[in-house]
Amino acid sequence: MGKIYVIGIGPGDSDYMTRKAYDVLQDCEVVLGYKAYIDLIEELVEGKEVISRGMGQEVERCKLSIEKALQGKTVALVCSGDGGLYGMAGLLLTLLTQQRKQPEVTVEVIPGVTAAMAASSLLGAPIVEDFCTISLSDYMNAWEKIKKRLSYACLGDFVIALYNPRSKARPHYLQEALDIVMQHRSVNTPVGIVRNAYRKDQQVICTTLGELVVEQVDMFSTVIIGNSRTSMIDKWMVTDRGYAL
Repeated sequence: MGKIYVIGIGPGDSDYMTRKAYDVLQDCEVVLGYKAYIDLIEELVEGKEVISRGMGQEVERCKLSIEKALQGKTVALVCSGDGGLYGMAGLLLTLLTQQRKQPEVTVEVIPGVTAAMAASSLLGAPIVEDFCTISLSDYMNAWEKIKKRLSYACLGDFVIALYNPRSKARPHYLQEALDIVMQHRSVNTPVGIVRNAYRKDQQVICTTLGELVVEQVDMFSTVIIGNSRTSMIDKWMVTDRGYAL
């Protein structure tokens, strides 16, 4: 019986990969993933069969994982951050069900440190209570639905972590998203931009909702927008959880 591990490798630096993810990766014979993620763990996959694919080939990656597992191999399907959050876990399990291969292939999902939590740690403590993640990519969801989610997140006073905030194909989406948030929150609301968290060329910027420069943001960035309790304490972005001091 073959096995597929869906492994969240964390934000990038191997120091922030879980011990379980590291150990499981050593035992796998085949490693599949988006090329950029494979490059982050290059030193950990030497001597293994490595299959990398570009963006947009997620279904193919999962199908290849199943194919290799059906050959009796132990397979690692790697994802950045966590394998469930915008990762491959859901797609893989759906395909296995459709193909009726569950008795022949076992699956284990290994959690990882998400981009939101990695960015939060570098900014200080903006995420200390209820928060939400919203991807600005309309690849899987219509832009109208994404805008509605932004509005309701603001009404709930959630701290918001924006994923896929500004691509070359849709550079205007981020400003549109900020305009929606500014209908509900002060322009002085703290905002953090973290680019390449725990990777080479890491960059951390603290700004405000009204002063954010959209050109400083790209697809390697995570944007964290504070809520009504978020403030800057010295250099740190901190959300007050409400403790009596």
